[in-house]
Amino acid sequence: MGAKQKAIKIILPIVILAVGLIAMRFLILNRPVPLKQTRENPGALVKVVKAESQERQIKIFGTGTVQPEQEVTITLQVNGLINKVAPGFAAGAFFRKGELLFAVESIDYELAVERAKASLIRAENEIIIIESKAAVARQEWERLKLKDQEEPNPLIVYGPQYEDAKANRNAVAASLKQAELDLQRTRITAPFNCIVRSEEVGVGKYVRAGNNVAMVASVDGAEIVVPLQLDDLRWLSIPRQGNSEKGSDATVRLEVGTNLYQWQGQLVRSLGEVDMKSRMARLVVRVDDPYRLRTEGYTQKLNLELGMFVEVVFQGETLADMVEIPRAALRENSTVWIMDSDQKLRIVPVEIIRLQKDTVLVGGSLEDGDLVILTSLPGGADGMKLRSANEGESR
Repeated sequence: MGAKQKAIKIILPIVILAVGLIAMRFLILNRPVPLKQTRENPGALVKVVKAESQERQIKIFGTGTVQPEQEVTITLQVNGLINKVAPGFAAGAFFRKGELLFAVESIDYELAVERAKASLIRAENEIIIIESKAAVARQEWERLKLKDQEEPNPLIVYGPQYEDAKANRNAVAASLKQAELDLQRTRITAPFNCIVRSEEVGVGKYVRAGNNVAMVASVDGAEIVVPLQLDDLRWLSIPRQGNSEKGSDATVRLEVGTNLYQWQGQLVRSLGEVDMKSRMARLVVRVDDPYRLRTEGYTQKLNLELGMFVEVVFQGETLADMVEIPRAALRENSTVWIMDSDQKLRIVPVEIIRLQKDTVLVGGSLEDGDLVILTSLPGGADGMKLRSANEGESR
């Protein structure tokens, strides 16, 4: 390789590198200056709800267990062998008032009635005989009447004997009534429209007076005892003893799976005491005809059965010019955040009327149409720029 070729190999890369550096320098010096762009703050994205001032009814929520309005234990008053039981007489069966439940063998009590009737006839005949004897004795006395004696001795005219005969007749008549009453008591009937909760009877079973043989509960109505905070009572109409005031309406609700069942009830009384442990008052709600035995066209498949644990919603007092907002919209120190017409956050103090299950009733500075902010904003302050996540919710 000659000296010329060696020189070319050495100089050529240097020339190429120098040209590249010159070109890069030229491009750098002649590049256009970038324009400065200022990004506008669109504001924090918030969800809002429009405030509406109108009449609002206070709703008070509670829970309780369904129990019978009336429940009795059937206790026998006579001895004997059970010889008849109504068809279907078992736990869960329904009976109307006066229907036969079961009967005790009555022959002994029928004979007792006949004996008592015979004794009464004898006692009445004894009175007739004594009255006749007394009349004869008085005639004799009048015929033999002495001048110094105006009235005969009572023993002469059968006075004591007559009184004793009348007392005996009254005792025999009472025995007859007792025998008839015992005969009636051999037939056990439903004391009211009822459902049988338990029973221990059967044909051929010997029972004694004083034995508890069955338990029945009224189906005309059911009651639910609902504990409530003392502060809740001021919103309700609670009937008082001795007046005809109607209690607040209530809705009894039970959620089973995806189905919601409801029954209408009414506040009927307070138990008049505060629970020593919970410090809560206890109110009684009555639901008429819980098994829908008298209701026509009832389509709900589930009855309000004894023992159900249900939710009770009381319809309380109605207040005018109240705004109802979700509880999430209530901030610290009884304030609410709203988005004003300039789409900026404004902190508004409000008066809390009542905290409800999911909402708050407030009064004060909120007006119709105010956009109440539901979204939680860390560091939220007056004047913060906002934008609504609700389509069309802006002023």
